[in-house]
Amino acid sequence: MQPRGGKAGRHFKRACRRFLHHHSAPPLSSSVGTVMSPALVSALQLRSVEAEATTRLRLAAAVSVVAELILPTVEAIFFSHPDWLAIEIQSIWFALTLALWTATWHPRFGRFWKPTVLLFAAGLILSAGVLSVKGASLAPFMFLLVLLPAGGTILPWEPEWQAGMSCLCVVFGLSFSSQFDWRNHLVISGLSAMVASILGAHLVTVALTRQRRSINNYLQALTHSEEKFRKIFETSSLLIAIHTLPDGRLVDVNPAWERTFGYSREEVLGKVPGDFGLTPDPVGFVQWSSKLKIGDAGAERIPVVLRARYGNPVHCVYSWATIELNGRDCVFIEGQDITARIEAEEALRLNRAVLVNQERLKTVGELASGIAHDLNNSLNALRLRVELLCSDPVLISRHNDSLQLISRIVRDAASTIGRVQDFARRGDDRQIANLDLNAIIRQSVEIAKSTLEERNSLLGRSIRVELNLPGLPLTAGEPAELRQVFLNLLLNAQDAMPAGGTIRITATVQNRTIVVTVEDEGHGIPEANLGRIFDPFFSTKGENGTGLGLSIAAAAMTRIGGTIRAANRAAGGAVFTLEFPIAFARSLHEPQDDSSNIEPRRVMVVEDDPDNLQALSALLESRGHAVMRTRSSVEALEELTHSRVDVVLCDLGMRELNGWELARQVKSLNEPPRFFLLTGWAAEIRADDPRRDSVDGVLTKPIDPKILDDLMAAKKPEKSQGAEPTEKRPLLNGSHWHAR
Repeated sequence: MQPRGGKAGRHFKRACRRFLHHHSAPPLSSSVGTVMSPALVSALQLRSVEAEATTRLRLAAAVSVVAELILPTVEAIFFSHPDWLAIEIQSIWFALTLALWTATWHPRFGRFWKPTVLLFAAGLILSAGVLSVKGASLAPFMFLLVLLPAGGTILPWEPEWQAGMSCLCVVFGLSFSSQFDWRNHLVISGLSAMVASILGAHLVTVALTRQRRSINNYLQALTHSEEKFRKIFETSSLLIAIHTLPDGRLVDVNPAWERTFGYSREEVLGKVPGDFGLTPDPVGFVQWSSKLKIGDAGAERIPVVLRARYGNPVHCVYSWATIELNGRDCVFIEGQDITARIEAEEALRLNRAVLVNQERLKTVGELASGIAHDLNNSLNALRLRVELLCSDPVLISRHNDSLQLISRIVRDAASTIGRVQDFARRGDDRQIANLDLNAIIRQSVEIAKSTLEERNSLLGRSIRVELNLPGLPLTAGEPAELRQVFLNLLLNAQDAMPAGGTIRITATVQNRTIVVTVEDEGHGIPEANLGRIFDPFFSTKGENGTGLGLSIAAAAMTRIGGTIRAANRAAGGAVFTLEFPIAFARSLHEPQDDSSNIEPRRVMVVEDDPDNLQALSALLESRGHAVMRTRSSVEALEELTHSRVDVVLCDLGMRELNGWELARQVKSLNEPPRFFLLTGWAAEIRADDPRRDSVDGVLTKPIDPKILDDLMAAKKPEKSQGAEPTEKRPLLNGSHWHAR
């Protein structure tokens, strides 16, 4: 998980150093364990001048009070003739110093400490000068003239106030010295020392004031900078973490990091990411951090997946730079949570896949529909020719079995074409019949037996099928289609058990529904795929699967009013649950053999395919009907205007006028014949298509000859007596017909 450096890393490194230089505080104590804290702010703030002056004056006054008690005590105890003027001076100084010390405790002392100090100094000088004039020793007076300017430098005041102190010394020094003997070497030495003290004190005060102001400005700027960094650190939407080097332990994290990963700052300080499952590669992170040194920087633009507190993934890109905090090497990591972007991109990818699949389905549907139409046309001609052969007694006596076999093959081929059309989603009309589900399941197992047993025995594995099928009521469905559903589930179960196992099929009746379960002992279905396995083109078999089997099965179950669900067994393997509706009565009319009621009809056959035209005309003529043949819809319309015809059988896809257009014009005649469309596109025409009002019915190719016989046997309906409604007699791929 080691991030890469390069140009981006160097840019980030410089930016990070500028950021830390302008927005951070000095190195922090490692015992605090934090980068920026409220305690740090207060520690760095410069004490106010008033508070500092008060503290210094209080300390100086306390020391002076003690010192001013020493001389009077020594004079009184150890000298037989004490210097009472000296004792008086010390007593006055003691009183003034005690008053100053007391004043420092006043809450408002900081407001007037400067004039108070000048008054205090004036009192000291004045008392010493007056008593010196009266005969006291000049030493205390001269001591004050030299000490006060130098002592003023300990106070945090400006040069102007220091000059005031110097002026007091000069004025009182010269005034009282004029009363002394100028030839006194003590006076001359004292005044000289005073001048030197004043000059030196002034220079020191100027320098200290300049330094104090510089420090104060620096600390104020530093405090503001720290506050700015703290706000950026705490309000940034980026995920910021600082780790120590080389062990990679966390020093600090910002609130955005806490919100994203669900851990509080207190929980993670002093720990490495692997301690709380943040990184999927704890060892790699420690190894990476142990190799870093000051001056390194880099950026990782390939998202890494981290784990938050409750296991949810967090996708991050991040930059990093090494820094020094309080003498310790650290790495500053700045990450960006792009989970929402990754999820949006994944959703977009899935949506695109769905759109691609839909486009593929559309393309396949168009192709399948066209192929189905062409095959239906060919099968129609073949089926009609076979029917003609079956009407020959000589051929029947010699080739009955072969003819019946060919007829069944044609019917099965028509059923297969119907399933292709269903796959293409081009229509929902299928041959629905009441059937025995037990028989369908057993037939499916029998069909798959050779694959499940013989082929797997060659591969050295054993797959058994266990059936638990009690007596079940009838359900509605198309037999070939349902056999395909169960066959697909059996083969999928085989593929899911590479080591062999048992496939169990059970059936029960629950809440007026037949419930069938198909279970295997394979590896099961990944949870992420359970909601997608019925999507078209979705497959877990890679190149070995088309992704269409379960999609077709789901569509088949939906058409008959049933459902299919997938889940995983607790003991391992997958289970598919199918629910079938119970059929309580036969809803379909079987074709009736009304050949004995057939009356000769005048029939016009309009068909542009010569094979279908000849085959259909020959079959009708063999039934005793008079047939008019034409390959042009325009010629058919012209002929119908002056010829009487009972029934018109017209192909839908004619060149000049298609079947719908011809039907509308034929129905406008005075005595229009019954009009039926023939088409291999029947599955494409919806039952509620308004164009059906212009025809008496739609017949799908290949045509069932028995349906033709039904049509010829039926009397021409009155306008108020339509044939059986479409919704009661559905189109059944060559077995029934749509009536208006």
